[in-house]
Amino acid sequence: MKEVYFEGASRMAKIIIDKVDDLKKTDGAVLVFPHKSVDGDCIGSSCAVASMIRNLGGNAWVCMPEELPSNMSFLDVDDLLFYPQENFISGDLMVHGKKYETAFSVDCTEGHRMGENCEIFEHFEDSLDIDHHEVTHLSAPLKWIEPAASSACEMVFYVAVLVAEYSGKALCDIIDTRSAKCLMAGIVTDTGRFTYTNTKPETLESAGVLMELGGNITEVCYNLFDLKTPSEFAISSAACSAAQFYCGGKLAIVTVTSEMFEKYQANHDEISDVVSRLRDVGGVEFACVLRETDKDTIRGNLRSKTAFDCSVFAEKYGGGGHKRAAGFTVKGRDINELAEEIISEASAVL
Repeated sequence: MKEVYFEGASRMAKIIIDKVDDLKKTDGAVLVFPHKSVDGDCIGSSCAVASMIRNLGGNAWVCMPEELPSNMSFLDVDDLLFYPQENFISGDLMVHGKKYETAFSVDCTEGHRMGENCEIFEHFEDSLDIDHHEVTHLSAPLKWIEPAASSACEMVFYVAVLVAEYSGKALCDIIDTRSAKCLMAGIVTDTGRFTYTNTKPETLESAGVLMELGGNITEVCYNLFDLKTPSEFAISSAACSAAQFYCGGKLAIVTVTSEMFEKYQANHDEISDVVSRLRDVGGVEFACVLRETDKDTIRGNLRSKTAFDCSVFAEKYGGGGHKRAAGFTVKGRDINELAEEIISEASAVL
């Protein structure tokens, strides 16, 4: 483990071990919070954290802001997931007879990215945070923020290595086969199957250990990148065909309306590959996909190469992320008017 990661990972590992010891005395639990518009990194890291706590003898569940996408069902994590929207009432949060005493956020820059679950997160005075985003506004007393890491899953891997060392357990007892698969899912998602510039030698070394622990990279990559439902294939193809190019081919943008989702009987997650496909077109420096997720909400996904900072652009619309990959959600906007605005603003940069 590189020195740049050791201090933060060591501190978080000791905190987790101490928290679990306290939880054993009260039979309390940890609630882990991923962000909405869930992806491989937030699901992988949150489920790995919950599993790690359980493997230490504590109680933990992942507080889901939405249903798990179908392409992640292969992770087999249903027993770790808790959907609180119909169960939470202001006051003590109980599930499966356990009182939640600590909140743990992963891969999430700020509370509103948790969706409705932000209200629950803010209910906790005791919270922890692991994140690899360069800018984070989340209020958590105990944070480890490391922009050098490829993903939150890479960070959780380092924490788990030290949890095993400090607790005297074998690494396979802290990172079981399912956790290894979850952590692999996050790393391959945020590195684009190890092709993005955030892929470092230590990232590959971590992935190698995860493979030895049961993180089947072939299975993970197939399910997250290659497997397509007929509706997903149809709407992705239609969206790519409808893309428009500006600034001499440097800007690619497409709008995906509710009518398109209805036409192809597709759900809103089934165009997740489109923005990367547009970014990969020769000459494109910035790609944007706008999709209507309901009558009043538009989700924007941004990708870039070297000449465009997606995170700065996303912040204009209340979103965030990384320089090469970011997103935002807006309400009450017309999708075509928003597209014209983005074309104008992005063209000024490009």
